Amino acid sequence: MVLICVLLFVMSTWAAVPGDIVVNEIMFNGPESGTDNEWVELYNITFGPITLDSSWSLTDGEGTYIFSGTMIGGGEYLTIKVAQHATEPFPFTPDIDATGFGIALSNTSDEVILLEGTLVIDSVAYVDTWGADGDGKTLERVDPLAPSDDPANWGPSLPDGGTPGAENSIHGGGGDYPPSVTGIEHSPANPGPTDNVTVTATITDDGAITKSMLFYNIDLGPNDSLSMADDGSHGDGASGDDVWGAIIPPATAGSTVRYFIVVEDDSLYSDTTWTYAYGVVSGDTVDGDVVINEIMYNPASPHSDNYFEYIELYNRGSATVFLSGWVLKDNSDFNTFVFPYGGVAIGSGDYLVVAKAPDSIQTFYGIAGVIGPVTWSLNNTGGDAVRLYNEAGTLMDFVNFLEVAPWPTEPNGTGPSLELIDPSLDNSLASSWRASGLQGSPGGFNTSVAEVDRPMKIGFAVKPNPFNSSASVSVKLPENGRVRLNLFSLDGRDFGEIFEGNLVAGQHEFPLNLEDSPSGLYLIRLEHRGGTETVKALLIR
Repeated sequence: MVLICVLLFVMSTWAAVPGDIVVNEIMFNGPESGTDNEWVELYNITFGPITLDSSWSLTDGEGTYIFSGTMIGGGEYLTIKVAQHATEPFPFTPDIDATGFGIALSNTSDEVILLEGTLVIDSVAYVDTWGADGDGKTLERVDPLAPSDDPANWGPSLPDGGTPGAENSIHGGGGDYPPSVTGIEHSPANPGPTDNVTVTATITDDGAITKSMLFYNIDLGPNDSLSMADDGSHGDGASGDDVWGAIIPPATAGSTVRYFIVVEDDSLYSDTTWTYAYGVVSGDTVDGDVVINEIMYNPASPHSDNYFEYIELYNRGSATVFLSGWVLKDNSDFNTFVFPYGGVAIGSGDYLVVAKAPDSIQTFYGIAGVIGPVTWSLNNTGGDAVRLYNEAGTLMDFVNFLEVAPWPTEPNGTGPSLELIDPSLDNSLASSWRASGLQGSPGGFNTSVAEVDRPMKIGFAVKPNPFNSSASVSVKLPENGRVRLNLFSLDGRDFGEIFEGNLVAGQHEFPLNLEDSPSGLYLIRLEHRGGTETVKALLIR
């Protein structure tokens, strides 16, 4: 069986997620009488440009301005005029004129909300007691990474008129916050057995990073560790650019290397990332990139009539594979399914489900693109085979499975499917398979272990944030998928699972109740088909 690379968690670049762009400065009550010269400044905290197209909007809950393709570069500012004094000239030339759209910032309390569609990217609910109440000062944010609704993270600007389009005059003078680790990547993406692998991450803090360690293991063996550095000598770019790096030595072809990062700052706050992984390629051809990844051979009641059987294929390679004319067989050469002609393809990191009753599978699991129908059934006793041939009749992959040990026995009529633990493993071996959960996971990452899938743009936020006792965790999925939400304290204690399961595309809300928990910052981690994301939630009593 050909060995190729598998990346268990893919950190890709897509559109903004909550916190990538923040409301950074607000002039809500200038010194002029009557209608003030009011404006808002946005700041892109990321290293890459973000385009605010017509799906983006700025609102105070009453008036709304729709953007029209404005790009805000990484680390750059965007000033937006929302109201102008009838007689006084505007004090500077703003990037955007949003007057006439009904945004009128109250002098006592109001809210400034930045949205992409219905996803809240940032929201600031200010009150005049925070400062800048008609004395010529603006309301400036202290730390772009700190909570937006924390009064301690805001204060009046030092100069009159504020600092439009520039770093805030009170920047960096706030409280102490834990370090942030983002943009975790490894290179090369598909290492061979002689390649060193450079792992980099952007690590920032309001103080100083005192420790940054990369832990890694090979095929779930013991962890080894490396010190990460921001010195320009560890594949980390320029010295002092907040990009830290470490170099993992070569590993044998076919092995899976898993790694995670632990950082600590000068206040002993720490952050531990999720685990990422890559497989080591053998240098062989793309033959074998499409593998048999999941088998539902004996569904449980009420679907035990075999019409809920399915076989899932996964493309673990780097190129799209066209499957028209390919053939799927069981242990009998008389039982065949020919993939239809007309553009059947499976992209890199994608899944394809073949079923006896495609419509039933799509409806029950909330997925699309299932092909079939397959006219034969897999054996429930005595084992069976699943064989995949290309159009030329070459055997591309095969699995001979049993319903008895050493193969997992739960898939034999009790509900789970038979799932491949890791697509890089030899799927002819019983040890490479486990029973799934939740009646299988066709079309998505296997439930037995998180594995690679195409990245998804996920909307993920806690509202309100900060909060008192209870809040709502908001997850917006652009397509059907499986997610897992967990709550952690800053010292790494697991406070339990908020949710785990398959969700359909759309907005989902999950209650977060911490009535019996102490005040402080908590981490909420979302695991999904594109990797993981983490938000920090501040509990204030």
